[in-house]
Amino acid sequence: MVIVANKTLIRKGEGHKLVKRFDKIGKIEMQKGFLGLEVLVNAKEKEVDEVTISTRWETKADFHAWTKSEAFREAHSGRNARPDYILGNEIEFYDVEVVRMPIAQAQ
Repeated sequence: MVIVANKTLIRKGEGHKLVKRFDKIGKIEMQKGFLGLEVLVNAKEKEVDEVTISTRWETKADFHAWTKSEAFREAHSGRNARPDYILGNEIEFYDVEVVRMPIAQAQ
């Protein structure tokens, strides 16, 4: 499993706008190898808002196939193009080495 973290810096007070863009079902949910998405908001007080979109994929190749797809282009063009409140972003890739799950407690 691979995690792709897109850390985005946003004008102070406008982070909620990016969060809202991801608070709906989109085409990514139908992509081969897609395992899930989380939207993380940095709770630290800073001069800018920081929102990280974390996606989980079976393989890095699955993520790259998504970025080359027509669905990706549609999601990132036209009225969905990069809004002016986004100051910049950085994408990081993480290989998942260990996953631990909760143990169900006996009733």
